[in-house]
Amino acid sequence: MPDFRHVITLAYNRILLRNPDQSGLASFDAAMNAGLTEAQLHEVLLRSPEYAQRFPSATRGRAARGSRARKQAAGKRRG
Repeated sequence: MPDFRHVITLAYNRILLRNPDQSGLASFDAAMNAGLTEAQLHEVLLRSPEYAQRFPSATRGRAARGSRARKQAAGKRRG
């Protein structure tokens, strides 16, 4: 099985600004060996409660952008 620890550690460092704990490292390594992509790993970390708590202004902005995008897409479907 491939070892994804380096990829996971980089993602944690870039997104959560910390090293992964052993349980997170092990569970994400298993998930990536089962098919989780690097992009999906990033998305999971960006949507995590830890990220929301540590970077509240970033998550508010993402939520607002997502809401606008959904409204725009809905408007295009109607028009």
